[in-house]
Amino acid sequence: MRLSIVIVNYNAGDLLEACLASIEQRLGEGSSAIEYETIVVDNASSDGSERAARIRKNVLLVSSQTNAGFAAGCNLGAEVSKGRFILFLNPDTKILSEGMERLIDRFESGKNEGALGCQNLLPDGTVQSTAYTYPNLVTMFFFVFRMGELAKRPAVKKIFSFFLGNIFGQFSQHDKRTAVDWVTGAFLMIKREAWMKTGAFDERFFLFCEEIDLCRRVKNAGYEVIFDPSYEIEHFVGFSSRKVKPFVLKEKFKSYLAYFEKHHSTFDNVMLKLMFFFGIRFWIIIFKIAGNAESASAYRELRDGLDI
Repeated sequence: MRLSIVIVNYNAGDLLEACLASIEQRLGEGSSAIEYETIVVDNASSDGSERAARIRKNVLLVSSQTNAGFAAGCNLGAEVSKGRFILFLNPDTKILSEGMERLIDRFESGKNEGALGCQNLLPDGTVQSTAYTYPNLVTMFFFVFRMGELAKRPAVKKIFSFFLGNIFGQFSQHDKRTAVDWVTGAFLMIKREAWMKTGAFDERFFLFCEEIDLCRRVKNAGYEVIFDPSYEIEHFVGFSSRKVKPFVLKEKFKSYLAYFEKHHSTFDNVMLKLMFFFGIRFWIIIFKIAGNAESASAYRELRDGLDI
């Protein structure tokens, strides 16, 4: 078996069906066919979306009794996988490109390459930033004070790109195959030899930062993490709603705290907690003044749910 595709599903609705259909279309019979298996780990979905996997004879459905998180679901799927390459793929994606075999051939020929990400496109066709440098206090400042949203304005982005263009991410062009620090988990392929040497996803990360931690350990093990824009997927995350979701917001902040605790100095951890402490309270005030009761409430929940 050359490729194992592991999809962790939690109430993905019709998106899982579209994802599985795209796999069959792009990797099935014909010139682009490849020996592969698809494993869907369902994290106790309540919307019936797992049925899309159950009705397919060529898909292995692994049902979890609880939602233990994305990292735990990935690990569960990897445990039963057989491929020499493991692809962790989000259920809210569709594979657009032909030529998975060629993508893997290039990846396999790079002896020092251990993990791989591809080009993610939003439903409107724009490129979604998917490859980055490691988080640091500067990027955390951008995150806490939501400057990424400001930077989407063309004039502002142009200024930021001039000063921060060397930071691979939203300020860099996703137009060439290159080594990066980490790639997002929507499409994350890893060689089994690197997976065995690096170890599984750290299950302390419930929903965010698990791929950053894994890519960091891949690089620490002597491999490169590669971004390859020649292969494309469509990614639906966050496209239809810009609402602040309390649970997702809290999990993201918790994951960054856990990541810094694991990989950063005591000084960085103290500074991050101070940044979170003041940043959260800043947004509570701003949203209250703006009359955005829903977002203000979400940040109050975040304030009360974090131990800082």
